[in-house]
Amino acid sequence: MCQYQTLFHDDNTGYVVRCSSCNKIQIGYGNLMLNLGTGDFKDFCKWLQQVYAENEGIQNKTVRNIVIPTPCEGMKLLLSIRELKTFNSMLEKADTELQSLLLLQLFESR
Repeated sequence: MCQYQTLFHDDNTGYVVRCSSCNKIQIGYGNLMLNLGTGDFKDFCKWLQQVYAENEGIQNKTVRNIVIPTPCEGMKLLLSIRELKTFNSMLEKADTELQSLLLLQLFESR
């Protein structure tokens, strides 16, 4: 049974939680929910940072014109540069918390 550790939570932005039993990570952002393994979470974070860097110069920050493909055929995410920046920030904070938890686990196992 899953036991969640909160890596990030903000009522206005979303959340990132990790199951301490199976190590799956759940991301909630707007009306989007993703479930990823730890490795996939890292890859997803890096990839979104790259997408943000490629689109950072967009003038209109609120127009949803960034299309992000998903593994599901015919389904894509549509975000504005402002939303993508917020999403990236949320994931960075969650990743920092995850790294801290993993580091603490190293010391607890001794």
